[in-house]
Amino acid sequence: MNADLRSQWDGLISRHKAQPVGSGYIDIIVPRNGYRDFAQDLIPLGVSIDAVSWWEYVPSCAQPNSYGMGGPPSDFFEGWFAECGDVDNVPQAEDSSMHLRAVVELVESKDLGFRGGSSISFAGSTSLTPAFWLNVDGMEGYSS
Repeated sequence: MNADLRSQWDGLISRHKAQPVGSGYIDIIVPRNGYRDFAQDLIPLGVSIDAVSWWEYVPSCAQPNSYGMGGPPSDFFEGWFAECGDVDNVPQAEDSSMHLRAVVELVESKDLGFRGGSSISFAGSTSLTPAFWLNVDGMEGYSS
């Protein structure tokens, strides 16, 4: 990945308060209220959002998670993220507007089911948070 493209990605990540998990860009937690804007800025750069993983946002580091597992503290907000374990592939599209539509439909329709039949949805919760798995020029999950 060239330095200019990496600089653009890093600027977008910072501006959108998105948080890479680990090193590289394989799993970037995106604020619920800004995921669409982040995707709109990434896709025209030739970035494919190949998958969406799911995290529980817990608003206080002193508070236990309700349904996720372990995870990192937030870099931008109070609280922390607990990994849910679900990863959904984004259907590939022929153009950027269709790709954005596919990402939005996947996120907005997410319903995370649990044993026993209970579930939590993106639309019905304030804690279920998406993370984007990115791919550019065949460099899936670029790692620094």
